[in-house]
Amino acid sequence: MTKLTHAAAVMALKFVVSAPLTAQNGAETAYDRIAKAWKDTRTLEANFDQKITNPLLGRSVTSKGVFLQERPGKVSITFTQPAGDRIVGDGKTLWVYLPSSAPGQVLKLPGDADGAVVADLLGQLLETPKRAFIISGGDAVTIDGRATRRVQLLPRNPDAVPFQKATLWLDEQSPRPVRVQVIDGQGVDRLITLTSWTPGATLPRDAFRFSVPKGVKVATKLPM
Repeated sequence: MTKLTHAAAVMALKFVVSAPLTAQNGAETAYDRIAKAWKDTRTLEANFDQKITNPLLGRSVTSKGVFLQERPGKVSITFTQPAGDRIVGDGKTLWVYLPSSAPGQVLKLPGDADGAVVADLLGQLLETPKRAFIISGGDAVTIDGRATRRVQLLPRNPDAVPFQKATLWLDEQSPRPVRVQVIDGQGVDRLITLTSWTPGATLPRDAFRFSVPKGVKVATKLPM
């Protein structure tokens, strides 16, 4: 082997060994930057588009709406499509009112129910200590003209969160997620694109208050 060929082989080997490490470092750096900004965020207003794909049923549904959060523990999701659907958590109780799919009924659940975990998805992914996840990815992806870093999170303890895998697309210019994807244990794929992001927003005083509509039955157990 000539010196030139040997040098080329060594350089190629170094690239193969170092490339995954560089991507890994990029993923962890991007995650740390967003998590640090989230730690300092007390209130948030964000608009979102959502697509849920259920492989068991062989269908997908789309929705959009406004997400409000006041940390710790308060969330409000007001859907504009389908209009009238709403999920509210006041820190003690989670209200799930979805007349588009369950007319005449509202669920009243404990604040720590699995549904509350899903409603506070950003908190689950950004407040949980980094040691709770195996972080990978780090590749660059452009979404709607935004440069992002794709970061995959695998729970170290699968029983601790209601999903088996999560992916975050983190903005390279602003400390915010642009897109979030979670896949649960049955393969249901929830993809959320955050079309706006306003940390520190002034929220309505009644943002996390839910009044049961007249004639609506209150249920306290999730349907089987």
